[in-house]
Order: sequence, then C-alpha cells, then structure tokens
Amino acid sequence: MNKKNPQRAVSFLTGGDIAPDRTSAKGMFGSLAKLFRGSDFSFANLENALSTRGELMKGKATKHRGHPSLVAGLVDAGFDAVGIANNHLLDFGVPSLEETMMTLRRARIPFTGAGMDMEEARAPVVLERGGLSVGLLAYSSVLPQGHAAGPEEAGVNPLRVRTSYTPLRNLDEYPASEPVIHSWAVAEDLARMKEDVTRLKAEVDLVFVYQHWGASMRHEAHEHQREIGQAAIDAGACAVFGGHQHVLSAIEFYNGRPIVHCTGNLIFDEVEPFFTEATLQTFLLGGQMDKDGLSDLHLIPCRCGVGGAPRLLSPKRGEGRAIVDMVRKLSAPYGTEVALRDGEVAVSPLG
Repeated sequence: MNKKNPQRAVSFLTGGDIAPDRTSAKGMFGSLAKLFRGSDFSFANLENALSTRGELMKGKATKHRGHPSLVAGLVDAGFDAVGIANNHLLDFGVPSLEETMMTLRRARIPFTGAGMDMEEARAPVVLERGGLSVGLLAYSSVLPQGHAAGPEEAGVNPLRVRTSYTPLRNLDEYPASEPVIHSWAVAEDLARMKEDVTRLKAEVDLVFVYQHWGASMRHEAHEHQREIGQAAIDAGACAVFGGHQHVLSAIEFYNGRPIVHCTGNLIFDEVEPFFTEATLQTFLLGGQMDKDGLSDLHLIPCRCGVGGAPRLLSPKRGEGRAIVDMVRKLSAPYGTEVALRDGEVAVSPLG
C-alpha cells in the first residue's frame, strides 16, 4: 500500500520486540519487510540501544545492544516509528542512549519513549498517513535502577508499578505456599500518561500507545496491565500494544478497542538462559484505521528471528497453527474471538 496515497484504505501493522545484535542488517526482516513497507503506519518497540558507546550499567544481569549500522534493517523494512521505552535501552548508560537517538534521527526514523529529560521522553511521534493524523506514545513499567527519565535526567518514559504478595493460605498450616499477586500503577505516573494521551488526542485523529510491562516469561496479563491499558483507552487511545514478556499473551477489547498484552519477540539475537521454545512464537497484528478507530484486525503468525530473519508461518498448520491456538486460548477469557476466515486470522470482540 502506498504510504502517500490517501485514496487507498489506511492500514497499520505492528510486531513484537526488536533486539538486533548481528554483523549485518542485510535481510534483517526477510519476507516480513515487504509487509511492513506495504502498511501505511508500521511501528514496533526497539528493545536495545544501537550504539558502541558507554559502559555496562552496574547491576545489569541481562544486557542487549546492537551496532548503529543495524538501523539499516529498520529503514529497509520501512518502519514509520519506533518506541524506545524499555528495560534495555540504557544497559550501557546515557552515552549509548544518546547515540541511539542520534542514529535514529540520521535514519529519519521517528521515536518516542526516551530522551535526555522527562519532557523529551514524553514527546510523541505525530505523522500524517492517508489523510489521517496519527500519534504514538511509549512507556515502560519495567525500570532497572537509573533507567527512568526525570526533569533533568536522561532515561525512558516511566510508568511505575507497585506489587504486593498476599499469602493464599494460612502459612502455619501451609508454609511456603504460593501467594496472590496484586499489581497497580503509581497514581502520579498513571495520571501523567492519561494527560499525555488526552492532550495528543486533541491534536490527532488516532493515538497509539505502546507499553513495556508484565512479567518476563509469563503468559498471563497482570492487574497493572489491564489498569494501564484501560486508562489509556479511557483517555482517548485507539489501541494499546504491549511487550517485554518474551512470550505470547492475550488480546482483549475494552470499549471496543484492543489491548494487545504481548506479541512476543520479533527479533531477539542474544538468547537468554531462561528462554524456551515459547520465546520463538510471535505474531504481527494489523488492520485498517479511520477517524473512528481500528477495524478488520488480523494476526499473522511468525517465528522469531534469532541471528537471522523472522519467518512467516501458515496459520493452518504446524507452528503457525499452534500460535493461533495459543492466542485464542489466552484471549478467550477476555471475550475475544480469534478465528481463521478465508486464510486470514481475524481478531474481534465476541458479539
């Protein structure tokens, strides 16, 4: 689809977390590049810095970084914007963040979700696509020490979360038994996000929000995710997209608008010791958009790219069918239908 032709239907396409660390950007997205280039508005989360500067931050158990030349892979795939609010962007400190922002600017890829102070980290991406004005904001609830931006401090756009653990049973009778986990957004940060979304919605037709949230290697959507996602939609967002968990999670609809809790890893070149076969499952989510919101949502099952390009999978068989079945199972409790129709996997609220 021609990104500059307003006469065509206006489409969007997004995918999972992107963390490249390889010797060459050539063919980084493989056959998926054509899909992203063919969409009017394509975006994703850039999970690591693209830099050779800085030193590993003290206390970082997991670290990810790629060479600045790898930005060519994002350019080749035609990404219109990236979110950079996540827990790996500052693995190598502020110099690495600075070079990443400079690299993206030189490549003319707009970004949101981090900056040299809070004001810059909050600043949205605003684009015109097919006669529509589209805005993107990005936040992270996963915040290693020193990663959050402040009034005069570089970092990512924070949306802090608090957690409590309540015993499920009498611990005298059932010692070491599992707890009930509760999580909620810090009120000040939640109010700031709602303010950002409301302000941006007054300026553009559609607001997309990206959230780095949830618990690593956990499929379930936690309380804070639903609280944040629903608050963003109440404030005016047309959709909320999440990542960080490394595994698939649910798609739910709130007031008819999607909250996509996690699409998995799209490209993740450094394999963590705790990764499993489930971390190779991922999907793209696309659809149409107009001033009223999103429609005709569909998912495209893929296999994560590890040192190579991600691969498109058939939704009818094998790995692709397993991904569709998993998303269907995870999403059903939220009243979401995931159905194969005419070779396409449609995603919609029941009823």
